[in-house]
Amino acid sequence: MYLFRLKPAVSSRNFCKVKKRCTEALECWRCRKAIGCLKEKLFCPMCAAIQPVEGRNYFDYLGVVPGFDVDLSLLKMNFLKLQSVVHPDKFSRCSPEEKEISENCSRYLNEAYKTLTEPLERAKYLLTLKGAPQNDEHVMGGTDFLAEMMELNELMVTNNDPKELKILLYEVETKIQMLGREFKNSIETNQLGKAKKAVFKLTFYYRLKHGLSNKIIDIE
Repeated sequence: MYLFRLKPAVSSRNFCKVKKRCTEALECWRCRKAIGCLKEKLFCPMCAAIQPVEGRNYFDYLGVVPGFDVDLSLLKMNFLKLQSVVHPDKFSRCSPEEKEISENCSRYLNEAYKTLTEPLERAKYLLTLKGAPQNDEHVMGGTDFLAEMMELNELMVTNNDPKELKILLYEVETKIQMLGREFKNSIETNQLGKAKKAVFKLTFYYRLKHGLSNKIIDIE
């Protein structure tokens, strides 16, 4: 388990699993003691100094397995635990260095949680980790897809029947689920081109879902 050692007055907590192999040896910025797998620890086990977030990705930091399918309950639980120990208020009487690190950790934690909570942002982040960030400047959906999106958008704008809008919303949500599975299969088999196309389409469908949901609320 990850062992996050706090200051002596605070008990240690176990949050998430440690990787089986770790060969990276770093040193604490304050006491300069060499510590293996420091990137998997929040605090130096020697001097209890909070450690910077450099070298950690969102999944590792929040203690969940990297992938498109995420255990949201575990994600939230780990987020709340981490939030309780890295919040800047905990370091109000510490050195300027520790205050700055805690602020960076807290900011990074919030960004990580927000990204991994949302499926579309999670998919984009996975592409970034694969070295293939999404670039919406290049149209990858094809003319048929763009024509379909224009038609669906027009239906949303011109239709004021809540029942018909709910049917359309259901169809959009079904398409989102299908594209999510397509992305998952593509990213797991390292078919990054297909994965990027799926994310490109998901971006449009999520935008449409948001518009439909808001319109249904306004009408009702």
